[in-house]
Formats: sequence, structure tokens, C-alpha cells
Amino acid sequence: MREHCSKVSKQMDQSKPKSEEQHSEKYFVKTRLNDIEMEEKNSSLNGLAEECVTQTDESKTNDKVSFEHLLDISGIDGLWTILMFLMCSFCGFTSPFQMLSYQFLGATPEHWCQVEELYASNWTDEQVLSLAIPFENSTGSYASCHKYNLNYTAAAALGYKDSLTYKASLALTTDSDRTAWIPCTSGHTFNLTQYSSTVVTEWDLVCERRALYSTTFGAVSVGKMIGYLSFGCVLDTFGRRRVVLLCSALFLVAGFLCSLSPNIEVYIFFRVIISIMDVGMYLGCFITSMEISPLKRRSFVGALFTIPWSLGYMLLPGIAYGIRTWKLLQVALTIPGLYTLVFFKYFPESPRWLILHGRFEEAFSVLKWGAEVNGKTVLAKDEMIQYMEKIRKDVMAQDDDDDDVPCIKGNLFSRAINYLKDKGSLYISPETRKLILVMLFCWFSVSMVYFGIALYATNLSVDPYLFIFLGGLLELPSYIMLWQAVTVIGRKKTFIGLYVSGAICILLLTTLLFINPNGVKWPSIFLAQAGKFLITAAFHLAFLYTAELFPTKYRPLALSQASFCGRIGSLFSPYINDILGTVTVWAPSALFGSLSLIAAILATALPETKDQNLPETNIFNKKKLPSPKMMTQEESPRPGSDVIKKWTV
Repeated sequence: MREHCSKVSKQMDQSKPKSEEQHSEKYFVKTRLNDIEMEEKNSSLNGLAEECVTQTDESKTNDKVSFEHLLDISGIDGLWTILMFLMCSFCGFTSPFQMLSYQFLGATPEHWCQVEELYASNWTDEQVLSLAIPFENSTGSYASCHKYNLNYTAAAALGYKDSLTYKASLALTTDSDRTAWIPCTSGHTFNLTQYSSTVVTEWDLVCERRALYSTTFGAVSVGKMIGYLSFGCVLDTFGRRRVVLLCSALFLVAGFLCSLSPNIEVYIFFRVIISIMDVGMYLGCFITSMEISPLKRRSFVGALFTIPWSLGYMLLPGIAYGIRTWKLLQVALTIPGLYTLVFFKYFPESPRWLILHGRFEEAFSVLKWGAEVNGKTVLAKDEMIQYMEKIRKDVMAQDDDDDDVPCIKGNLFSRAINYLKDKGSLYISPETRKLILVMLFCWFSVSMVYFGIALYATNLSVDPYLFIFLGGLLELPSYIMLWQAVTVIGRKKTFIGLYVSGAICILLLTTLLFINPNGVKWPSIFLAQAGKFLITAAFHLAFLYTAELFPTKYRPLALSQASFCGRIGSLFSPYINDILGTVTVWAPSALFGSLSLIAAILATALPETKDQNLPETNIFNKKKLPSPKMMTQEESPRPGSDVIKKWTV
């Protein structure tokens, strides 16, 4: 068509009537006939020229307009995007307050069996311990869940000194070994010198009720699982702003009501609600930050969005150290979330989402607001809306072809059905099936190990305040180390190396605990924090690696399912630490180290993604893909003899 139109232009130039000097009648007739023929020819050429102009204009109109281009010309890049990033990323600051606080809210003081008969006779704790509670030489402390099988009514009548003298006659069994011990029957007594009250002391969550204590953290993981499964579709259906505002409000309400829980069941319920709302708020803020950021800022946003989590992680033990009553501590940890009230005034709806749903006026208002804050002038409203209409048309056309976005079309029920059907699409293709199965296990293991080691202070019998502070402090350098490693070494080697080196540190910790569980503590702290430092980097890399491994169509689905498996791993962490660790102190670290080694072995089946374009098909291309050339306009077309100007690709 371009060559044809060029020929038309040349013919028009050549078809201009030449001057005739002859004035004779013969030449006049001949000239008139030539003029008529020339007019007909020019009319035909003009028609072709107009057709070429029309087709050129249509070609220009049909060129795809990207949202990235819209952001560039809108003028929102600047102070406004920085302020929005700071506002959105701060939600990560409050997240560890609720997720990692269970060791402080549920701190477990030294405890022993409650002997009501003796305490009713005003016996002191020391007197009760010396008469009623067995001393365990293996642990160097009094038994926590057993007492001697004695006649405590008679002992109370005899008094402390006589009871010690005639202790053998008070025994209700003649056995001299552990069969003379019986489980606690009237609850437990707690040493409250360090803590005024905790969730554990409030509802007696020790011994046979210990699993309920682990469930207080398991509830957080359950909430995360529910949130990650549901909020992807919810955010696409109802928008970012409405979901974030609702979640932030319920997050605050549930956080404060949690401190008023009358029993452990209600407390666990509120922990689930807090966790679900935290996911909705975090995902909405993160997605909005990414969607309003120009392409050149997106790596910056993705890398730095997790920094507030590290800061909150470090601050948590400081707050908990100063407040030793669990109800007041829960209130104090919820108060920082009040900053989300600014969301109701300043949190914007994502322009991308608004455009996708045909709400162009609102999208223009958001872009205009950003430009005004930056001191820039946005393009005319009509022109901007034309761009938006074209963007939506292109996206919806692609959706009709590929059906990649199951949550934006049809009624709510059909969206949910399409969303559930889409869940199994990763396992149809052999290429994506291998990748997703390996990554699911890697996520499962890295999440279990991360939270297991992060909350390992009780098993190591070290100060939990210092241990968790160090864990938060090492988060930042682990991120810095990671980005250097993936740039120089690559994703695959870094991923495997982090798992292997982390496993070595954790298995060395296992060996140390196996040889001397009551030895010097600083080597154990060093190995545990070194292992967590490496696993933290592996956890962060799992996000990047998963996003780069899967094609565009499956990328959100892969991240969703991987996050779900990660939360299953974190769900098991407290039970492994609190129950298995009580039986054998070195067993949890042995399990964590073994899982890390298995994940490293499986990761060898993954391809390298360094310097690779993101895959767009369902087959991972191991060859480096050429970068597509950008279409540029050399000169605008105009009518007349110069009808067609070239568009080069």
C-alpha cells in the first residue's frame, strides 16, 4: 500500500497540464480533449490519494497506545508519585506488629502445677515447688506440666515443715519413679515477675493446651491464605481504593476489639480477621504504587516497598519491652495503624483500573491531581480521554482473544467461576507444570524456615527481644546483598546458593544443640541469625524468580498459588517450634535445614532468567529474545501531492 500510494503521488506530479503555445483551432480542440482526459485522470488520482490519506490516518489511529505513554504525558512523575509511594509503603510498617508479635503477646513465663489446697493455706511459691513439683535434672528446672501424686489436703493440714518430714506418708502411690507424677489437674501457676499478663497466662495455654498457643500464630497464616486467594479477584472487581479503605477500617476495628477478647476462641477469630485485612490493605497499596509509577521507577518501587517491614520488625521488640500487659500491648501495636485514616482523603484509585472499567472522567481527575501537585499541566481533557478509550479498547480486545483476566467480565458469580477454572491452567502445559511444582515447594520451605527461625528464640532459651531485633536489623543488608548477587551471579545460582548456605548454618545449629543444648548461647544466636539472613534473601528472591519464570498469562496465577503454599509453610512453623521443639530441642532446626537442602536440589531444575525478556507464551524460551523495535513517526502525513510519508518500524 505504501509503494502504491507513493506511485500515486508521483503520477499526480507528472499529470499537471503543460502550457500550450499554439492557438489554432486544431490545437485548441486537441488541448480541450487533453484537458478533459486530464481532469478525469486527476479525479481518479485524487480519489486514490484520499483513500491513502484515510488509510494512513486509520493506521495512525490503530497504533496501540500504552498506559506507560499516558503516564509520561500526564506529568504525574515527580513529587506526587513519591508521596503516594511513602503513603502506600508505610502499610508494611504495621504488618510485623500483628504478624510477629505472638511471642510477646503470648510470652510464656515459668510455670508449674496449680495446687489449690496448698495455696489456700497461704503457702508460698517456693514452698509449693519444694514439696509438690518434681525437679528435672535433664532441664535443670522444675517440671512444668506434672506434680507429685500426694495427699495435698493432709499436707495443708500438717503445714510446710511437717509435710516435708512426712512426705513419704503423704504419697498416694508407692512408686518412686515418674509413675508417681501426675498431670496438672487444676491449671497452672505462673511466675509473673517479668510479665504482668499474657495470652498464655490469661487462658492457661501450656502443656496439653499448648497447641492453642501455636494456633494464635497459625490464625495469622490462615488469614494470609484466605487473603491471597481472594483479594486478587476482589481488587480487580471492586477497585483498589474501595478495598484498601474497607480493609484499613476493619484492620483497626479488629485490632482494638482483639484486646477485649473474652476467650481464646474469640481472640483467634480476631487474629484471622486482622490478617485478612492486612493482606487486602498491603496488596492494594502495593499494586497501586506499581500502577501509578512510570516504568523507569518501577524497579525502585518494587525493591524499596519492603523496607518499612524491616523497620517495623526492628521496632516491635522495643514496644513490647516497655509494655508487659498483653491487652495494652495489643492496643499499642494497633495505634500506628491509625495513619491509614489519611487513606480516606488522599489514597487514589488506580488510573489503570479506572480506564479498564471505562471510568475515564475519574481517571483524568487522578492524573490531573498528580500533575498539579508536581506543578505541571496535563493535556486537554478530550485528548486524554481519547487516549484512555484507545487503551481500554486494546486491553479488552486482547482479553477477548486470550481470556487472561477472569475477574473483570460478567457478573460476580461468573467471575468467580472463571477465576476458579483459571486456577488449574498452570498444570496443563508440561513446561509450566514442572516450574510451578518446583516453585510451590520452594515457597513452602522458605516460608516455613523463615518464620520458624524468626520465632526460634524460645527454643534457644535466649532473650526474645534481642533475637527479634537482630532479625529485623539483618533484613536490610540481606536485601542489598540479594540485588547485587542476582545482578552479577544470576537468579538460579543465587537461589540455590542461598538455600544451600542457609541449610549449612541451620544444620550447624542443629549439631550444636544436639551436642550441648544448654551451652553458651551466642554461637547459637549467630548461626540462627546467619541462617535467617540467607533465607530472608531467598524468600525475597522467590517473588522475583516466580514472576520471571512464568508467561504473562500465568504470572499472577503463579504468584498467587506460590504465596498460598508459602502461607501453608508458615502455618506449620509455630507447631514445629512449640510442640516438636518441646520434645527434642534440636528437631525443628534439623527439619528446617533438611527442607532447605531439598529445595536447593529441586531448584537445579529451574532455568536461568537473568538477561531474559519476560516470557509471553506458555513455553519458556531459553534463548534471549530480541527487543522489539519501537515504531516512530518521521513526519506527519498531509493531503495534496505529498500525500504519503513513510512510517518506519
